[in-house]
Amino acid sequence: MRALIKRLTPYSNLNLQQLVASTRLFSSSSDAQKDELKTSSEVRKNIVVEKYGGITTLNIDRQPTRNSLDEATLREMAAALDAFEKDPESKVLVFNGEGGSFCSGFDLDEIGAKGYSVLTDAAARLLRRPLCDKPTIAAVQGYAVAEGFELALACDLRIVEETAILGCLGRRFGAPQSLFGGRRLTSLIGLSRALDLLITGRPISGIDANTMGLACKLTATGTALGESIKLAKSLTKFPQNALIMDKLAAVNSQLNPNSEESMRDEAIMSSLLGSAIEDLNQGVKKFQGGIGKHGKFYRLTDMPLKDWELEETLEEITVTVEKDPKDKKS
Repeated sequence: MRALIKRLTPYSNLNLQQLVASTRLFSSSSDAQKDELKTSSEVRKNIVVEKYGGITTLNIDRQPTRNSLDEATLREMAAALDAFEKDPESKVLVFNGEGGSFCSGFDLDEIGAKGYSVLTDAAARLLRRPLCDKPTIAAVQGYAVAEGFELALACDLRIVEETAILGCLGRRFGAPQSLFGGRRLTSLIGLSRALDLLITGRPISGIDANTMGLACKLTATGTALGESIKLAKSLTKFPQNALIMDKLAAVNSQLNPNSEESMRDEAIMSSLLGSAIEDLNQGVKKFQGGIGKHGKFYRLTDMPLKDWELEETLEEITVTVEKDPKDKKS
């Protein structure tokens, strides 16, 4: 402080008391700014948005839970999507998950604490079809399951790594498709394959997803984001008006049919929602008790195997080969 006063004294007509007061004010202002910066840095964002020219990346960063979606994350995501739509410089959006996984769906612990409807309300922005008018790409790596799978389906294009795991894993816990996943999946790969994944809930690899037509490109592990940005860069070169028009025409023809049948189906699904939530609440308790974690489909209940199940798993199959009668000795 004294050294600072000596340096300032030749250049000022202030008396000593005024100089000390002003110096203290400067010091307190700096401390306040540091505290403000410290506070702002401590407010951690679950959605990190980055821009590269006309490309915007939306990165989900909840790595300890494989980027599961809680209420705060869903609301951050909605705000990021709206900001992207309003940005005239941004032309393509790339969804990415930090830490090696795309997204593991709704946070089941938070469903248990707050209820399913709280998360679905926060996810209302993700119900839009299409998700954005501008092109969207999902860089799928690691786990893309449950609502994370639905989020990937909501994007226009998917770059999928060979070792990625995709599927409706919420089937184990009674979780319904929350983001129009059933309709989107059927429009992408057809009814037969969609029913297979929806009813069984079985996970598939990135290679399987590519075979089914879910991926526009299959890529090596660790390269999904880079390949997605390369694809996005190629799209920014095109005139955007016609591109968006053609995209909207295709999406609306598949996902927004205006018919009495679709309205009836929506009514039926709404009527089943209450019972499905009850099942989901029981599923959350199972998950919290350790059942079904890490993508396991076995031992989802504590009930012993029935007799017929034991027979099916333990029965030995023996093959007998009959000798030719000519080879038999008389």
